[in-house]
Amino acid sequence: MPHFEIKKGPAAFPPAHFADIDGLVAVGGDMTADNLIRAYNSALYYWHHPMKHVKWWSPDPRLVLELPARLPPPEVTDTTGRSVQRTEAIEALLRHLQSVFNEQEEMNPRWLPERMFRIFSELHEKGMLRGYEIREGVTLIGGLFGVAIGKIFFGEYIWAPDNAAVDQALHALVSDLEAEGFSLIDMQKPTFRSETFPCDEISRLSYTDQCKVNAAQSGY
Repeated sequence: MPHFEIKKGPAAFPPAHFADIDGLVAVGGDMTADNLIRAYNSALYYWHHPMKHVKWWSPDPRLVLELPARLPPPEVTDTTGRSVQRTEAIEALLRHLQSVFNEQEEMNPRWLPERMFRIFSELHEKGMLRGYEIREGVTLIGGLFGVAIGKIFFGEYIWAPDNAAVDQALHALVSDLEAEGFSLIDMQKPTFRSETFPCDEISRLSYTDQCKVNAAQSGY
């Protein structure tokens, strides 16, 4: 199935069900904070090589975590003073994640480019970016962040030295989102995955419907 070409300017995304067998819906368009919000509300996410055209995806099924979640307690294996807390120091968190994902021999889709640094910083100024930092003592060793629209959290990046720390951060995120009445965490993007953290699969149609309702209720 041929994909759609997005024009420059405010994006008008095609319906998510027009995706090809791999989940690719469209290519191109401007990467801006407003277009990213439109994409999320249309059940799409971006995933592309940083030196090529933006690609917009909506796979079926969708990997999510439905809230409230029935999760086992986090595994307690750490005795070195690790802690997880929500942070407003988004710039430091993004720079730390860049130091992890960008120090590679070649650019790949996990690269966190300066363009996205600026967009995520803009979303933070809008009150839509949520970040958590993982520290060992006073040293920043990892973290996660994503975009919160209404009652859906769209995961972007997560990293820590080991799975136990990643899962510890995800438990902190889930606990806070549940307390605030969130309904869903989108975990589809490959940079927001854990090898051991449980998740759910829902159909693209169900996910799209939830995004539409959430967008209407949130006013975005």
